[in-house]
Amino acid sequence: FDITRAEIERVVAAFYASCRAHPGLAPVFAAHVTDWPAHEARVSDFWANTILHERCYVGNAMQAHVHAGNVKPGMFSTWLDLFARTAHDVLPEEKATRMRALAERIGAGMRYAVTERDTVRGAPPKLF
Repeated sequence: FDITRAEIERVVAAFYASCRAHPGLAPVFAAHVTDWPAHEARVSDFWANTILHERCYVGNAMQAHVHAGNVKPGMFSTWLDLFARTAHDVLPEEKATRMRALAERIGAGMRYAVTERDTVRGAPPKLF
């Protein structure tokens, strides 16, 4: 969809400013992120790769969230709500709605992967 790299970077910067102030998310990020500008640049690359097909992101976002250990399935609804609010604060309505929809699809996959990580083999899956 029609979005610029600069718009992506504004969403990412505003989102992580909100995360650093959020009582539930701040400790999760603080345990892993020591260089915020580098982290934000990497996440901006992820979104630019995903939306703009820039092929600039190197890494595996899914694996990073699964291996973090302190990321729990129930956190994704908080993350997605905060991301949606941020996108709607920063972007025009149509762009915010499209970015939110994409974030929800990505978040669903990550939530599933984190849930599977925490599921005991042979036990019923944990849905939330």
